[in-house]
Amino acid sequence: MVQKERLCRRPDGVSWSACAVVVAGLVGTRAWTDTSVPVPEFGGMFTSVCVALLGTVLACMPLVVAVQLRRRPRNTAAVWWAGVSAALVPAFLMVLAAAGAGMWLVCCVVVVLASCAATLAAVRGEGRGSPRAARAAGAVALVVLLAAAGSLSGPYTDYPGVWAAPQGDASLSLTEPQGPEQGGQYTLRIGTCTEQGGWAFDYPLISESVLIWLSRDEATACLPGGSSILAYIAGGTQMAPIIQLPGLRLTKQPGAQRA
Repeated sequence: MVQKERLCRRPDGVSWSACAVVVAGLVGTRAWTDTSVPVPEFGGMFTSVCVALLGTVLACMPLVVAVQLRRRPRNTAAVWWAGVSAALVPAFLMVLAAAGAGMWLVCCVVVVLASCAATLAAVRGEGRGSPRAARAAGAVALVVLLAAAGSLSGPYTDYPGVWAAPQGDASLSLTEPQGPEQGGQYTLRIGTCTEQGGWAFDYPLISESVLIWLSRDEATACLPGGSSILAYIAGGTQMAPIIQLPGLRLTKQPGAQRA
């Protein structure tokens, strides 16, 4: 009887410890991420490979539990921990798309390891432990998933509108695109000079951020360069992104979202 109580107590201890680590890791993730940036900066192929491996490991956990449950149908703690892993996969990928790579990924690794360890411990525990810790972690993971889904609305691809210099001596107006993979018209004013032409998204994409090309009439060019100049988001926030042109930085005006 004493031995049985010890076996029940051990899975519970692992489960609650994993729950505490998951909550602490998610708090650290929240503290380190910055989803206000308009253009996420990724760390090249290394980050992509790590994300792929992370997603693969977490995606396999529900499958492992499903196989085990055919032999241990009452192991509800393992089911809940597998659900935690399944919820954290899209949540972390959403945050990565909204905030880019950063120190917050360290917290993700800790959370993933804790979730996987708790799942395996629950499977080995054969349903002897209580699922309360797993349910608590599952509720937290669901909240994180919903919060991550709300962080994806970045305006860094929303080029149409009015962009202006802080001093008001320069402005760029972009009309709505005429169709999918198409652009619109632009009007660039620098002092007393006015330049007009068409704009279009860069295709095929040559970087991880969205770029546009301004195709202009060289006879009325206000900026040095050839028949086309490259423009891209170079900073700011989601509420006030900054567009970069050759020698010129303009901020999106919130009161004039459409030209």
